[in-house]
Amino acid sequence: MRQLLPINIPGRELGCENAILSGTSARHHVPDFEGCLSLKSVVHGAADWEADGRRFVVSRDCYLILNDRQHYTITIDSVQKATTFCLFFQRGFVEDIQRATIVGEEMLLDAPLPGNAQPLEFINRLEPQDSAVLGLLRRFHAAVASGEMTLVDWDQHFIRIAAQLTRERRDTARAIANLPAARASTRAEVYRRLLRGRDFLLASIAEPVRLNDIAAAACLSPFHFHRSFTQVFHQTPHQYLTRQRLHRAADLLRRTNLSVTEIGLDAGFESLASFSDLFRRHYGVSPRQYRGAI
Repeated sequence: MRQLLPINIPGRELGCENAILSGTSARHHVPDFEGCLSLKSVVHGAADWEADGRRFVVSRDCYLILNDRQHYTITIDSVQKATTFCLFFQRGFVEDIQRATIVGEEMLLDAPLPGNAQPLEFINRLEPQDSAVLGLLRRFHAAVASGEMTLVDWDQHFIRIAAQLTRERRDTARAIANLPAARASTRAEVYRRLLRGRDFLLASIAEPVRLNDIAAAACLSPFHFHRSFTQVFHQTPHQYLTRQRLHRAADLLRRTNLSVTEIGLDAGFESLASFSDLFRRHYGVSPRQYRGAI
């Protein structure tokens, strides 16, 4: 059945049905492409997307949300090949799921078709593996790669991912509403800047990074960024960065044969001792014990 699935269809057909574009390359460049609502993820390596005047580095640790009719550029230029796995939603699909969630049953019966609903807007941002969506994307990729996916399975994966997207969109709206600024527009702008700082943080997991650098990327003062970030994400920027580094290390322990020392350095830890201590405190076992239990 796999040959019937809308995988790597022509770009002009994107938005007409739920589809996937996926490929593996060390060199790839597509400039100024206009897409539909889509999720960009990477199975191996890393790829760069440019949109809205910003650069997003997408690795296995995160995914990127881009809106309908958004123009963007993708670039892969590295020694290591990157494998992308990108979902493109049929126009109106996610909007219908959102509508079915918030509209009463009587209205859904009286008007079963959503009509010409305005496209849902998402904040262009990287989302880390804390998001349930990334886990769903990984399971979807594994199911596609198995070669045994049916059209029914295909639809179910898209429904689950779209439903989770709408839930997280509502969580975002609540987080914005809880910021202390009086005006809604100010709260929204602060949140967008926090996400810019978080994008910078997520792209710098393997590198030394300081609060001043993250705050500068967010165009906020260090104290304002630290206070607002902690309020929204319930962790300080340093705690958030450490957690993401530990997630990356655990993923590498599961998937690779790299030594524990190599994994600690790849995940951004300065020494094996600090890596092992933090890993044990977070997961309850040492990195070697964690690998041995898999």
